[in-house]
Amino acid sequence: MKNLLLMRHATAADKAIGQLDIDREISLLGQRQAGEAGLWLKDQKLQPDLILCSPAVRTQMTLENVVEQLGRKVPVQLEHDLYYGSESDLLSLLHGVAEEADTVLVIGHNPTISFFASDLAHEEVNFQPATIAHLHYNGFSWENLRANTCKLHGLYRE
Repeated sequence: MKNLLLMRHATAADKAIGQLDIDREISLLGQRQAGEAGLWLKDQKLQPDLILCSPAVRTQMTLENVVEQLGRKVPVQLEHDLYYGSESDLLSLLHGVAEEADTVLVIGHNPTISFFASDLAHEEVNFQPATIAHLHYNGFSWENLRANTCKLHGLYRE
């Protein structure tokens, strides 16, 4: 069984005048939220084998705070489709993950991450900032991941 962890970035700071959305940081609250989410992953023994992260500043800051709590290095891929893409783009990204990766953490944005989780689990999954949906996938290969092939095992919310 594989574990798919879908996470929305932590609370973002307000956008400054003239600032691009992709350059928004997380707030102090967001830093705390991301750190607590990392502690939850560690407590649940959900150490990712791979992290796929949007290139947005707020997702990368969320990633840094999560990984700091995990206590070990994890391979990270920054994927533009997690910022610009749709649910089908996220699915394509996961189809390219090696079979050896049993636990994958994806850090992205709403509404895409929520729609994607809902499609995979065939139930509505709502994401507040720093929410993590823990999905079980019974396939042997990420290449076979499809809608309705996962079961929502748990949901972390602050």
